[in-house]
Amino acid sequence: MYPKSAYNSNLLLVICTALVFLWIYAATGKLIEFEQFTVQMKQVPVLKPVAELLTWAVPVSEYVLSALLLIPKTRRLGLLSSAVLMSVFTMYIAGMILFSPELPCSCGGIINDLTWSQHLLFNLVFTALAIYGSYLFSRFTKNNAL
Repeated sequence: MYPKSAYNSNLLLVICTALVFLWIYAATGKLIEFEQFTVQMKQVPVLKPVAELLTWAVPVSEYVLSALLLIPKTRRLGLLSSAVLMSVFTMYIAGMILFSPELPCSCGGIINDLTWSQHLLFNLVFTALAIYGSYLFSRFTKNNAL
């Protein structure tokens, strides 16, 4: 049986790995379907003025977050930033559900096939994982366990 700190350390590693896969998958999907991603971003009225910038900034940010999560010295920043970006994406999805449910999702890959409600649930789960990962990381560093 693992001591509790080893279990939590392994759980933190699983959370970081899941977030890395999510960010790499999401960014790569956007770049593979870049034209579609750009068109869909421009269809959202509130994003239209900054759509050109966002079409590059979002996937680059997702790759940067992956790198931050992979490097032990930057993992805390990666977890906190993941929690913030997932929160922003979750609020965006909630706004789409409330105001523009007929617009397509611009996420790419299989995530693109989710309904808005499924996507909201998906985002809430990953937001919670990032927040919990941040909590675990701060607890470990406070106890010098990592």
